[in-house]
Amino acid sequence: DQNKRGLNVNDLPVNVKIKIFSYLDAIQLCRISRVCKEWYDLTSDNILWSEILERDIRSWNVISHRTNPGLYKEVESEWSNKEIYLHCSPTTNHLMHEENALFRSFTSMIRSFLPKKTPKIAMFGPGLESGTLKIVPLIINNTDMLKTVGVAPGEFTGVGAGFYLKIPSGQVFQLAILYSASSKVRKTRRKRLENNSLVELVSKDGEQVVELKPAVRACCCAMDAFIYVVDSTKGNRFEQEDYDELMAVVNERWSAPHVPVLIMSCTPTNQQQRIPCVDVIKMLNLSSFNRPWQVQDVNVDSLTGVIPSIQWLIEQSQRR
Repeated sequence: DQNKRGLNVNDLPVNVKIKIFSYLDAIQLCRISRVCKEWYDLTSDNILWSEILERDIRSWNVISHRTNPGLYKEVESEWSNKEIYLHCSPTTNHLMHEENALFRSFTSMIRSFLPKKTPKIAMFGPGLESGTLKIVPLIINNTDMLKTVGVAPGEFTGVGAGFYLKIPSGQVFQLAILYSASSKVRKTRRKRLENNSLVELVSKDGEQVVELKPAVRACCCAMDAFIYVVDSTKGNRFEQEDYDELMAVVNERWSAPHVPVLIMSCTPTNQQQRIPCVDVIKMLNLSSFNRPWQVQDVNVDSLTGVIPSIQWLIEQSQRR
């Protein structure tokens, strides 16, 4: 008797099936796409993946210049929304990374025989001087994650002093900390550009522009990578002065286009709500950068996100 027969999903209208599928995550959609051809076609629906991308991207904890969905939309890529999602999603990238672990281990072993210098990385940004300022002492003193193996003196009129650190994979890098001013000055100044040790306002073609100070310029020329730290606690504002400082440091005149920039998007703990990576990209206009970049969520108290982001930065800095 047809009235007593149980509900068959295949008897539902197409729009209802797609609505049901919209409650699944990307991995589940890929799995059920193998059930039959009809489900494969339905789970490849471009509008469905557009909605899933819009829903999920705000929870992504890392986005780079290669995994920024906005880039593919700006250039009107021929990729479908499903292809863009699977290429950019941190979850699918992690799964692909695990599947290729053996190959990556082999290539890493081959690269280890090649001579390479210890990368020099400069860390700067407003996040070093706000509610997330504890990130520096925690990085230096957390022996479980990063081991301090030496002290690096400032090479350029005292600018660029820092530490030699080793990550769990055994790679060593030099980390130079660039504060915009002493703690005493920071407490009294009203604007970030006032009494700034890194940048200054100069007149050029009748306009005031932000430029690096000479000693800092020489330091940046010697760097292989940069870490820009921002306080991404929800409600925090990114000021124009913060952006001007970032652009001054990564200016092509003293920083080659292959030199990567890591944006550590920090909150003091994992209890605070944060500004999503995708919004940080828009606020800092990273899509216009002509160099490798990555935005990584970091919790300062646990240093979650620090090791994988530094690993990415070292790998990028050794590419030419």
